[in-house]
Amino acid sequence: MKVQRLTVWSQGCDLWHKSSILGLWTQAGCGESNKYENYTLFRLFPTEDSQFKAIKLFEDPSNTIEILKKSRGYNDSTDLLVPSDRLLYIAQFAKENELNYDVKKNYGSTFESTEREPRRRVLRGFNVFEYHSYASIQDFIETIESRHPELIKLQNLGLSFQGRKMKLVKISQNHNAGNPIIFIDAGIHAREWVAPAMALYLIQRLVMDPEARKNDLRGVDWYILPVVNPDGYEYTRASKANRMWRKTRSKSGLADCFGVDGNRNYGYYWAVSGVSKNPCDMETYAGHKPFSEPETQMVRDVMLANADRLKLYVSLHAYGQYLVYPWGYTAEYLPKRWKKLDALARNVSVAVQRAGGQPFRVMSAGQWYPAAGGSDDFAFGAVHVPYSYTMELTDGFEFLFPESRLRHVLPQFYEGFRVFAAQIRKEFSTRQRTSRDEDDS
Repeated sequence: MKVQRLTVWSQGCDLWHKSSILGLWTQAGCGESNKYENYTLFRLFPTEDSQFKAIKLFEDPSNTIEILKKSRGYNDSTDLLVPSDRLLYIAQFAKENELNYDVKKNYGSTFESTEREPRRRVLRGFNVFEYHSYASIQDFIETIESRHPELIKLQNLGLSFQGRKMKLVKISQNHNAGNPIIFIDAGIHAREWVAPAMALYLIQRLVMDPEARKNDLRGVDWYILPVVNPDGYEYTRASKANRMWRKTRSKSGLADCFGVDGNRNYGYYWAVSGVSKNPCDMETYAGHKPFSEPETQMVRDVMLANADRLKLYVSLHAYGQYLVYPWGYTAEYLPKRWKKLDALARNVSVAVQRAGGQPFRVMSAGQWYPAAGGSDDFAFGAVHVPYSYTMELTDGFEFLFPESRLRHVLPQFYEGFRVFAAQIRKEFSTRQRTSRDEDDS
């Protein structure tokens, strides 16, 4: 019997499936079986040129193998989630190319439950070292604004595709000073939960830590958008079966398929490399046009509205412990100021390492694999932001970074952001320039 494709629609915790045979909608709630229980994680390790080339060209004709990460260099793994009926295909690929690999069976069994005891969290307040619902995140930023109005302003950006309110957090010692801006966003890819957690930690640290208020806010304004893709984020929380969802949750008009890869949707050399034009592609569908998604439009508008003051843009992602800069759309050449981008990234990496963290792998994004339509390329190429990066947080747990480890790693990453701020202050702060001018006279 031919297997029929199912349409899936999600709202909150409920999942609805529509059979293309019967034309009926049936409900499967949060307790539905986790398909990833039967998936195997394959990690392939290239050690020579021919293997690296083979991995770059890897394709799955069935479109059922999920590519979590591609190798960015030798001995850096390519991680694949493989259903049981494709295990032989991958094993044969590894054998033909003489690739070393390791496997982790029943991968879905490693997924942490998103369910919490609500009463427990209400009683002890918001903990930035935990993963939270989007509603709780919004409550947190509204509460911290009400308690520290002298430092925080919230800007309403609009609504996500499914109608969730999106608010930009602006943190400054003096909102009227015209300071250079550091803009940080997170969570454009729904499954990368550690990225919003880092954004929330930045907000709390900058506002609640007296040393940070005194030093890290000096002469620099911080704009932080904690979750760029709230619909996708909530979809990954609704069920373990959705945990690996990456895209937005917009509806394609051409097929019964959902979502766009937000980091292929920006209008700078859009869709020239590393994208899919298939709306049903689970990973890299670029949309039917640049900025087709309301969420990417909002990020674009923040950049353009603050273009004269915006000096650093960082998009938080996971995973692999990378810190990459433009260009992403090509590996053919680098920007003229690539040495400055590279040097600052390496200084950030050193600071994180000194704090006890792992060093970042630093390179241009296109040296990994060309992928057009990224927010970092748009910021750098279209908005002319002097420093623009994608920061891939953590390594070793794929997208399932344990909540219990957040308390250990988030403060380490914060030390890197202090280096970012110091560079922007040194190079662009009006107060710093005035002080230097007075010294020179």
